[in-house]
Amino acid sequence: MAEQATFGRRKVVSPPPPPPARKPVQPEASSPQLEAFAASVRAARASDAAEFAEWRREQLPRRLLVVLVGLALLAPGLICIVIQAPWWLSLGLEAAGLAANAWLRYERRRQASAIAAWEPDR
Repeated sequence: MAEQATFGRRKVVSPPPPPPARKPVQPEASSPQLEAFAASVRAARASDAAEFAEWRREQLPRRLLVVLVGLALLAPGLICIVIQAPWWLSLGLEAAGLAANAWLRYERRRQASAIAAWEPDR
């Protein structure tokens, strides 16, 4: 009897064997001076991170003001609709919102540049 065709199916091929495992690299023996230097660098990084976190905590009131102003800018039109304010009051609130939005953009840009320019006190 003739061999049957498998109509589009391919023969199952086993995957290739995995590559051999690498041997762990042993660190070179380091001198005591190198170990002391590495420890001082790690300590300096930790103190800088703590100092930056403290600086960010000092900036919290200003950041909260930015968030509150941003939320308030979402509401002037809604407030005017709810209280059925006259057009001049609505216009005044929108103008105040535009001015606050300009200040908000400036403040966010100032905060970003302050973060980028931060350096530890030394």
